[in-house]
Amino acid sequence: MRTTVALACAALLLSGCDSAPERTAPTTPPPVTTSSPTTAASLTPVRRVFDAAQVQDGVRRVLTESYLIGGVGEVSCPAGEDVVAGHIFECTVDIAGEKEKVTITVRDAAGGYEVSQPEP
Repeated sequence: MRTTVALACAALLLSGCDSAPERTAPTTPPPVTTSSPTTAASLTPVRRVFDAAQVQDGVRRVLTESYLIGGVGEVSCPAGEDVVAGHIFECTVDIAGEKEKVTITVRDAAGGYEVSQPEP
């Protein structure tokens, strides 16, 4: 009788193991811990800005070659202007000894821009 009871208990234990719910992996990973501190700056995208000298050369070229304006002298554009579609800024241009302004409108995130006609 003891043997029968022992076998019955063993059978129950084994059958209990088969019917236990399977453990599944968590749907989200646990938080990552690092030994070095993480700063907000390390998580932000890199800011892209125009090179003022290259924009100035581009403005000069558009004014002389596309708009066919003569007497274009010094072109001055601000440094650190963002390369973001829709961003607008102004450059100052010397045309035949007169200071005029052109508006720069950034067309796309690749750095394409439009140059307006000069205005006093």
